[in-house]
Amino acid sequence: MSEHTLPEGFENLERFVAYWAQPTNDKRWDQRARAPMPEITAFYNAMYDHAEDAIAWLDAHYPLGKEMSAEANNLACLLLALGQAAIAVEMHRQPRSPFSAFPHAIHAKSGPWPLG
Repeated sequence: MSEHTLPEGFENLERFVAYWAQPTNDKRWDQRARAPMPEITAFYNAMYDHAEDAIAWLDAHYPLGKEMSAEANNLACLLLALGQAAIAVEMHRQPRSPFSAFPHAIHAKSGPWPLG
């Protein structure tokens, strides 16, 4: 029996959890910066197709301020990672901003609760 890392109905996104469901913005940015463009695009396309359903599911099950289950937290982190992937796919057309240093020396110690 396999362990589910996402809520029921989002099983086809399970393959992205280990890499993309990072707990902070800094880690999600780093994942995008290190990923090859075909992997970013595959994640972007899969997550984009489920983004509205994921937002609706989270809104229905976890109103603001309610502590999330591990599965819900992973789904929320995937939604936030979609924002990172969108920058690569829609703006830069590559993992990092052109002419930017990598790895960069700016690291956020913490961000907004709960998924800074």
